[in-house]
Amino acid sequence: MKLNKNVFLLAIIIGLFMSCEQENPLENEQYIKEVYIVGAYDVVKKFDVPYGDEPQSAYISVATSGSLNIDQDVDVTLTDNPSTIDWYNNKYMIDSPVKYRELESEYYDFPSMATTIKAGDVYSRLPFYIKSSGLHCDSLYALTFKIESVSTYSKNTKDTVLIMNLNFVNEFSGTYQMTATKFTLDSEGDELMPTSMNLLRAVKAVDKDQVRFINEALSEPSLTLSTEEYFKFIDDNCVVFSHQMDGTFSVLGWKNLNVFNGTASFADDKFEFSYDYEFRGEKFRLRGTMTK
Repeated sequence: MKLNKNVFLLAIIIGLFMSCEQENPLENEQYIKEVYIVGAYDVVKKFDVPYGDEPQSAYISVATSGSLNIDQDVDVTLTDNPSTIDWYNNKYMIDSPVKYRELESEYYDFPSMATTIKAGDVYSRLPFYIKSSGLHCDSLYALTFKIESVSTYSKNTKDTVLIMNLNFVNEFSGTYQMTATKFTLDSEGDELMPTSMNLLRAVKAVDKDQVRFINEALSEPSLTLSTEEYFKFIDDNCVVFSHQMDGTFSVLGWKNLNVFNGTASFADDKFEFSYDYEFRGEKFRLRGTMTK
């Protein structure tokens, strides 16, 4: 009898060891399956939209969390949530010279506010279209998204609301390394007192054919300025390169800066330029390159 009991206990122990060896915990879901908007963790997400005469394609992504891919389709319906913009502006941008503003409905088109994350996938995109022509480059246009419903699993309690900031671009905009020389011009137009500069410069799309940047080595306007001071700085200190039909660029001041005798060309992600400008009664010349 005692022998039989020992054999029985040994069989149970061997069976338990074999069960433990066969079971891989990583084959089972390790986390709670939830649906969330990609980028919503940071509340605001920047999305580059090209300037163009035709509607431009954009998208928002929704995804599922967890250690394993989903084994069934998940239908997700989104809606807007404009009050999020006011909440964010009042909480984080109360002193900012430019605040987020909701994009007017005539400038966007959503074929559908629903999308499906297919079984085996991690995410799905919801496409829509932006009419970028005519939108001002200095406005912080935004669209808001909120998960309204999911067919299965649950909504993530935090990452369900997103402000999408539309950042307008064209083929010439971006961050450039400026290498240039500034000259003071005498009454005869001769170059005097050369000063070299080498700095990063943000080149901003104004529309599909124009870009704008801060003149010479001036810093970008501070976000601590008032709205009036912020835009006065831009109006007084910006240069515009405008792409022409023949491939060349005209060079002008943005609003108040007097720029003349300007030439510019673009090839292999590099501008070569020279222009004269007047500042506080003196004339100067800036000549150099800007390389992406």
